Amino acid sequence: MGTHAIRLRMWWDDAFWVIPVTGLLVAVVVDWLVHATDEAFADSAAELTLLSPSSAVTLLASIGGGMITFTGFVFSLVLLIIQFGSSSYSPRTVSYFLRSRVTQSVLAIFVATSTYAFLALISIGSAGRDTYVPVLGVLVCLVFLLASLVAFLALIQNVAGRIRVDALLSDLGRVARRALPQRVPAGGELVAGLDPAPEVAGGGVVVRHRGDSGQIVGIDVAGAVRMAARSGVEVLFQVRVGDGIAPGTRVALVAADSVVEQFDRCVLVHRERSLKYDPLYALRILTDVGLRALSPAINDPTTAVRALDEVEAVLRAAAPLPLGPVRIRAGAGSVVVRGATWSDVVDLAIWEVLEAGLTAPQVTRRISALLSDLLTDLPAERHAPLLRYRQRLHEAVTESVQPRDAGPWLVGDNQGIGGGRWTEETRP
Repeated sequence: MGTHAIRLRMWWDDAFWVIPVTGLLVAVVVDWLVHATDEAFADSAAELTLLSPSSAVTLLASIGGGMITFTGFVFSLVLLIIQFGSSSYSPRTVSYFLRSRVTQSVLAIFVATSTYAFLALISIGSAGRDTYVPVLGVLVCLVFLLASLVAFLALIQNVAGRIRVDALLSDLGRVARRALPQRVPAGGELVAGLDPAPEVAGGGVVVRHRGDSGQIVGIDVAGAVRMAARSGVEVLFQVRVGDGIAPGTRVALVAADSVVEQFDRCVLVHRERSLKYDPLYALRILTDVGLRALSPAINDPTTAVRALDEVEAVLRAAAPLPLGPVRIRAGAGSVVVRGATWSDVVDLAIWEVLEAGLTAPQVTRRISALLSDLLTDLPAERHAPLLRYRQRLHEAVTESVQPRDAGPWLVGDNQGIGGGRWTEETRP
């Protein structure tokens, strides 16, 4: 996907106002259609006295003004819930809550109801009669009101569901698992030995970032490959998705100087990392939730265990992928794109939670089960970082408690405590 398409989708993800404004426009169009229909049948319905003008004015004014007050109250409550979630889980979960399409759609219905009520209010007494009441318009306004009440119930259910820690962690894990295979460049070959001093044939020219500072949310690999093929050059990107970038930061090394400036355009920079285009960001938030749960102020190891459930699922999804730097050849040119290695992913998933959870038997037992299961199920080439952390876990627990008492802390238990039983045979 090119940078223009990613920018468009990023704009859509961040544009909280678009759907509510669409609701306002829908109210204007519906009012125009209903008003035209009411006027077309004004003569035939002249004898109907279903509603007096004063009653219609009172009803529509009450609905319009009441919906404005109700909208302010409801979304003040939603913002308080979001603030609670960000303080309890991680500040980076705010975007997860704000990007809910249900919240935006409910706001659109509320805005549409208020707008339509006031527009229908204007039409009372029009059509050349002081006693004219747009009966259909009043009925449609009542339909809008009923839709707002139903939308309010849907909003409460949605917000209550998203604020639950299990739902939040499940959604983050699902986002990471879905995005991981989509972010691995296709048609390339893994490259080893890029660090610490990557080089290209012939030395190369440094491409530096000339835009604003921010976070890299995407690299247009296909565009870079096309440019490299046309020019017959080798390009090595020195940044990767998720990196912070500032003006003057090294972006790439290019084995030519005629097309240097073009490759900076292949890097998409945004003010924050993206859950949709940066799967390791979702894994980062899962780790943050686990770390916050293990902090002395919160002391909730059960939440950390739940985060580790999703972490294990992400690791299982990442294991079969060709992780690491990838070289993509096209004609006489080639592009090397940096990517997280398997060891990088394991470090992000386990390291901090392991160190923070050494005093919580729930966490040590869950990590022990996670490592044992992955070592059993994954191929041998994925074992090295897992074995390293299993050794670290055994050493740290043995140092913190008496060696003869370390068994219960290290037995694998997928529930932390309650899913496994320590016996003399399972003592390490």
